[in-house]
Amino acid sequence: MLLAAPAARASTADEDAALMKACPGLAVWAAAHPHGDGAAAAADAGRVFTRPALRSALTERAAADTRVRDAAMAKGKADQAAMQAVLQVDAGNLAWLKDVVARQGFPTIAQVGAQGMADAWLLVQHADRDSAFQLQMLRTLKGRGEAAGVRKQDLAMLTDRVLLAQGQPQRYGTQFEPDAHGALTMQPVEDRAGLDARRAAMGLMPLALYRCVLGASYHLPVAH
Repeated sequence: MLLAAPAARASTADEDAALMKACPGLAVWAAAHPHGDGAAAAADAGRVFTRPALRSALTERAAADTRVRDAAMAKGKADQAAMQAVLQVDAGNLAWLKDVVARQGFPTIAQVGAQGMADAWLLVQHADRDSAFQLQMLRTLKGRGEAAGVRKQDLAMLTDRVLLAQGQPQRYGTQFEPDAHGALTMQPVEDRAGLDARRAAMGLMPLALYRCVLGASYHLPVAH
């Protein structure tokens, strides 16, 4: 989906409070699973980055990604200008990141820190026009193992994106699309009975809670 999933975008304190009010159980889950800018800042505290200019560039590009998606969320998919802005930013970010990877490989946590890695992941997650590149980066990150510097939740989301692009069912149920009636509907998923166990293994919230967060974030009904 063109718009970012809630787990992939920074949120304000007011937004977090509204989500926690709308979705009972979210506060407990969030306390046990630190995420977002605060967690990245804590992980980066005291670090010296070997590629600070690259880190800054990633920050700027991730901010542009979030900015145009927030605008598109506010206006709705019917606003063609807002959606075109999302596509343009994605295209520019993809071209830039592919150039970075061609010159030096995918960024590392030593180069750009936890926040830089989260920003780099976000650009890959939204590189839907080049699913082969997404697959290449997913393999790269998985090959690095625990040294990848990317959260398991984010690897799960990218895995689902890649599988769907290949015409296969997703594994972790992270990807939803509006149906003909405007309700967010989970795209095809493998082994539905084992879905919550797979989600838990990757640090993802239970599906029922995720559905609530999606609906509250996008102000749309969510199909069950």
